[in-house]
Amino acid sequence: MKIVSLVGLACAAAVPLAVCAAGNPFEAFHGKVKPGMYEYRTEMDMGAIPGMPPGMGKQTHTFQHCVTEEDVKKGEMGRSDNMPKNCEVKDFKMSGNTASYTMVCTGEHAMTAHNRITFNDTGYDMDMRMKMSQGGQPMDMKQHMQARYLGACK
Repeated sequence: MKIVSLVGLACAAAVPLAVCAAGNPFEAFHGKVKPGMYEYRTEMDMGAIPGMPPGMGKQTHTFQHCVTEEDVKKGEMGRSDNMPKNCEVKDFKMSGNTASYTMVCTGEHAMTAHNRITFNDTGYDMDMRMKMSQGGQPMDMKQHMQARYLGACK
C-alpha cells in the first residue's frame, strides 16, 4: 500500500483547488486570504486500514508555502503539487467567513471530500471528511488543517 501517496492525496484534497470550469466558486475567497507566507498544520486520521503499520492511521504534518495574489485568484492557497486530477466542486456555499463544498474526483484516485473552511484574521481553519478506495479497500479519512499567516514571502 502506498501510504505516502495517500498522505499526499489527503493533503492536496484539503487545500482549496482551482476549478477548471467557468464560474470559479473560489472567487468568493478573494479578500478573505491575503498573499504571503503561510504555515499549514494538518492533522489526519485515516482510521484503521488493513495492512497499515500501527500508528500510521493518525499523522500530523506542518509545512510552509508562499501564497501569491495569483494563487488567491485561482483558489490555490496551499501546496499545488500532487493535486488530484479530474475533480469537480459541487454544492459550494459561502456564508460570512465560512464556506462549505464537496469535491468529487474520478479516475485513478476517485474520492469524495466534504470540506468546511472558516476564515479569520490570521488565516483559516479547514475540516475535511474524505471517502475513497485504495486497493479495493474503502477508506474514510478526517483531516483538520490550520493555515496561519506568517508575513510577507521571502
